Amino acid sequence: MMLTCTGLYLIRNQLINLFKLNKNKYSNNDQIQLDILSQTTDKIVGQIPKAIRDFSSQYGSNRSDSYVVANICSNPEIYPSYGDSTHALVFRTYGSWWITMPSYKETIKNFTRWENNFTSRDFIDIEYQELVYEYLYLHIYETYNPGTLEIVYVGKEDDDGNITWHRVWTFPEPFSIILHDNEELFIENGRQTFDDLFPNHHLNSDSNMNSNQTSNIHTYHTCPPAARLPRIVKISLINKFSFPTRFIRLQFDHSTVNYYSEIDTVILYGKTSPTNSNNITENIKSSSSILNEQQTEEINGSIDLTKLPFDVLFIICSYLDLRSLVHLSLTCRLLHTQCLHPLQFQSLNLQPYWNGITNYSIENFFRKYCSQTRYLSLAWTKSIQCSSFNQLLNICSINLIQLNLSCCQYLSGQYLKLIVNYCPNIEILNLENCISLNNLDFIPLKYFQHLRILNVYRTHIDYRTLLPLIENNKKSLENINLGSCQKLGDAIGIMKLLFVRCSNLRALDLWRIQGLTHNGFCSIIGLQFDISEDKRRILNFSKDEQEELALLYSSVNMPKDIHSIMHMKYLSEVDLGWTDPPAGFVKNFVQQIGHSLIKLVLAACRCVNNDDILAVSEHCLQLRQLDLLGSNIITESSIENVLQQCKYLEFLDLSFCDKISNDTISLWLCQYKICFKRSYSPMTTDDLSTEFP
Repeated sequence: MMLTCTGLYLIRNQLINLFKLNKNKYSNNDQIQLDILSQTTDKIVGQIPKAIRDFSSQYGSNRSDSYVVANICSNPEIYPSYGDSTHALVFRTYGSWWITMPSYKETIKNFTRWENNFTSRDFIDIEYQELVYEYLYLHIYETYNPGTLEIVYVGKEDDDGNITWHRVWTFPEPFSIILHDNEELFIENGRQTFDDLFPNHHLNSDSNMNSNQTSNIHTYHTCPPAARLPRIVKISLINKFSFPTRFIRLQFDHSTVNYYSEIDTVILYGKTSPTNSNNITENIKSSSSILNEQQTEEINGSIDLTKLPFDVLFIICSYLDLRSLVHLSLTCRLLHTQCLHPLQFQSLNLQPYWNGITNYSIENFFRKYCSQTRYLSLAWTKSIQCSSFNQLLNICSINLIQLNLSCCQYLSGQYLKLIVNYCPNIEILNLENCISLNNLDFIPLKYFQHLRILNVYRTHIDYRTLLPLIENNKKSLENINLGSCQKLGDAIGIMKLLFVRCSNLRALDLWRIQGLTHNGFCSIIGLQFDISEDKRRILNFSKDEQEELALLYSSVNMPKDIHSIMHMKYLSEVDLGWTDPPAGFVKNFVQQIGHSLIKLVLAACRCVNNDDILAVSEHCLQLRQLDLLGSNIITESSIENVLQQCKYLEFLDLSFCDKISNDTISLWLCQYKICFKRSYSPMTTDDLSTEFP
């Protein structure tokens, strides 16, 4: 069996080497740059972003200017300082901590075809004010935990306003790093650890990510980049494309950084007046011809795949990424039949190919081979028309049980109706960051009856959908993400129904949701609460909404009182970040369900006190991750109890916990094998040897 697996692996590697597309080579040099600059005397313009067209996630709230992606639409405000700033762009996650949780693994385990070239986890689409005709550089100002840039695209806009994206740089292709003293370091191999950048400077690493935490993560950023210093990442755009542009797309892989990455701004340098482009185009053609010569190198091989048994060949094909699979199908009739067998498309992850998934490709290719598709991801795709979407889902039909539509801004209510009508057996549905949908567009989702996992992070979904949906899926629902849903309307009613009916719930993400009052928190776990305040809450709705809510409460048989939540025996991941529950809530909460918790996020929950933390140490013995960012009340002694009692703890965020000193954390680092997190406000310093200044 071992020899068979080894043989399949070797064959797979040869096939990938034979059919994969080579990445663009970085062939520019200083002389070419000087030649192009000499073609015109027009002034070089540096533009800051005008607007953000699209993005995948953000740490901040939609109602705030803190930690949001729009913060890059300004001149540098943080640089050359280094540290955690509310004025920076910050994505929702970082590192391996989210990736290793059961809730995340459950959403990716069905996509078995390994897309080894795709490692991006977040993106941002940027619009600039003026068209750039002659392109020079892109400067990304990284002011906290740098080194996550993965891919750079430029966008070409047609007369109808549609944008086609062209990749111009991929990590680890060469780039430069400009330090705050204007020293420029040229990076050829992608390695940018502290030892790589400063080989003569000794560094005592206090809180680097354990290698065991990243060993199972597929990433090209295999080593955490040097932190503790601000920098500008300089990406050359010279000779990269031949059309004017004002659109840039950046993709990031932050799976190996030690904490949240932060970006101050992104400046595009170039000339905004049309120039004589003949020589530039000629240079591009010259570079392309060199690239083509490199691509025409043949790989000799003597494997005759057509002589292998059907089942063996089928397994071999299953090891290919989708692009290689399609290329192999073009070689002969036998391999065409084998590679494009509908069972090869049972699991279809199109997110790595978001830029090439068009209406034409759906109607003329995928529609023909998806009759057996059970797991489908269209995440990050752009502008799929409803007619094409209709054809694809009509083919998948009742077989489809998982659908990922993350960040698909072309969606409307009509699309969701198609999903419900064609695919009633959906169990896993991801609509995160589909901000184009309004609250009424989601209503058809209430007719699902087999949902296990629902992700509606940062959407406009509200109680009209969620109350009946929870009632109809109460026995199956295991994982629900309502993070940054700020228009729920009746957040307390939604939480009550979840806590009473969904005894099989395993993961609950309430990050930054609006509408959970202190009184509401008490009412959902059996603590004493003010009934009159709850009635006043209902009276704040309009008359029509009150009538609508009354009908919904009646249809779902909304419970009036909750005495206990101990029936929730499987709840293992809870994110209450930035919801600010009252003192005593966490204590009562973990006393009832703490035995199963492995992750508890209490970031910016200002009322959490020492009694709450002591209860965590007593009742959450399986805890692996604990986030206490911004807890100003808790003391070192209560944290010491957690460290002693929670033997499986691997992650502890104590950022901005004022009563816990850096000296104490330094002692704990030596005593406990735990990854401590401790951010700090921006500062300018030449001391690169300590994590906690």
